Amino acid sequence: MIQSLFQTRGLWIGAIIIFTLLMIALFSLLPGMPDPTLIRVVEKLRSPSIEHWLGTDQLGRDLLGLTMRGASVSLLVAIGAVTLGAGIGVPLGLMASAHENWLSQAVMRANDFIFAFPALVIAILLHDTVGAGIQNAILAIGIFNIPVFARVVYNKAQSIWTLDFIQAARLIGRRDINIALLHVLPLALGTIIVQITIQLGLGILAEAGLSYVGLGVTPPTPSWGRMLNEAQTLIGIAPRLALVPGLAIALAVLGFTLLGDALSEWVDPRKRNSG
Repeated sequence: MIQSLFQTRGLWIGAIIIFTLLMIALFSLLPGMPDPTLIRVVEKLRSPSIEHWLGTDQLGRDLLGLTMRGASVSLLVAIGAVTLGAGIGVPLGLMASAHENWLSQAVMRANDFIFAFPALVIAILLHDTVGAGIQNAILAIGIFNIPVFARVVYNKAQSIWTLDFIQAARLIGRRDINIALLHVLPLALGTIIVQITIQLGLGILAEAGLSYVGLGVTPPTPSWGRMLNEAQTLIGIAPRLALVPGLAIALAVLGFTLLGDALSEWVDPRKRNSG
């Protein structure tokens, strides 16, 4: 089983992309690295050179440095949002799956209610309440992730609760919370990991979208989405200003998507056998 997992081409490609993204993000935060937000108007729109490998933007900022620092911001928001969503959604899904009663129905209906408000709407509400920023983006995307994880865990755990050894544990008097933590959660862990991988990619895309419309990361903190927004009026003069952050977003989402698909085939025996 493990051998077939690591033979999956998509897993290796996705893992390489994600590892590279992580290394770039960490490297951009090392002490002594040049500040990519430093404005040098006299060097605006410089072509790629030895000093500036990808050239400079309309404010004279190094485009490579901005893109690298934007990777750390995107990962921070995506990881924070997924941690928030999984930290609340997974326990809710486990709790709702234990018994089909009013509590489980209330949890699922509350999830449906949150689903009715996309991350963009939640970000607008938070923006009007507490303003924009990294915390705003994490909250907006994280709140939208809660019902995603709750629904996935609920659907997976429902079938686990019907297994014979789970029923036997209930018959000998074990509490549902102990059964959920010791038996149900480990069996659902593979599905949760797959969903985490997928939501990380979607989180990067969502952060870029929020920053593009001015509801995410605020200046001077670099963001791929805001770089796209600033480059749209200059695409005819310097198309690289839009191509570089656009390709960075596409590659990051592709890496997490490939990794999520490969893990999904490994977790699901039917997909693995058909593959």
